[in-house]
Amino acid sequence: MTVQTERRARRTPLLRRCLAGGLAALISLPALLYICALLLAHEVLPYTLMEELVIACVFISAALAAVAACAGGGGKVMQTGLAAGAALASAIVVITLAAPGEGPLNAQTLRHVLAAITGGAFGGALSVRRAKPKSRAKRRR
Repeated sequence: MTVQTERRARRTPLLRRCLAGGLAALISLPALLYICALLLAHEVLPYTLMEELVIACVFISAALAAVAACAGGGGKVMQTGLAAGAALASAIVVITLAAPGEGPLNAQTLRHVLAAITGGAFGGALSVRRAKPKSRAKRRR
């Protein structure tokens, strides 16, 4: 086996990594929303921060989903993180389409979609593995 074949063999498929990211979002988003609901119910946080807390929970959940999706190895972590955020955003749009209310495409839904996509991109950026810089002393020798 060549080195390139060995690297490809160690990578997990993109579908499996995105499934892991979706599972992480499915677990983390309700947990974060529950914690925020408890903080609002016990009046630790003012009720006026409710919408901002939901947006922050969606962002953090998408970032966690992207980190979970990128943890499987392989390259293209920014694209994988963005895909994990887009998957969460599409789930949000589908849920708002199914839920009765004022309509699926309003400003609130757009904020949540943008938070999910940027959170996924942020989680992908956190997963980038940078090469360690070589010390100058080693280069001189």
